[in-house]
Amino acid sequence: MINSIALLEAAPVAGGGLGMILYFGVLFGIMWFLLIRPQRKRQKAVEDMQNSISVGDWVMTAGGTFGKVVDLVNDICVVEFGLNRGIRIPVQKDQIAALREPDLTVKRHEDIEEDTEDEDEE
Repeated sequence: MINSIALLEAAPVAGGGLGMILYFGVLFGIMWFLLIRPQRKRQKAVEDMQNSISVGDWVMTAGGTFGKVVDLVNDICVVEFGLNRGIRIPVQKDQIAALREPDLTVKRHEDIEEDTEDEDEE
């Protein structure tokens, strides 16, 4: 009696393999659409931006420094840094994070307080 109960507990369930494969297939599909596909779109957009860099563009590096591109050689951009434009550093294109000019406007303390008051009213 005890041996027959042990055998029944150890018996494999029929048809479990197809359900498991279907489960992992659905799980992979969800992972693809939620994680992999959006990452590839972002990567493609960054590559397009990096390939569109031309001389005279303002760029922001991955380190957060801003500069102006003065020369392009293969995958290297020569970028001028600093306000006096005296520093030229070669930077790889894949280290360019964005194409944009730095915002060098100085805001007074009163302007910042007015902006926060306007946001509070809305």
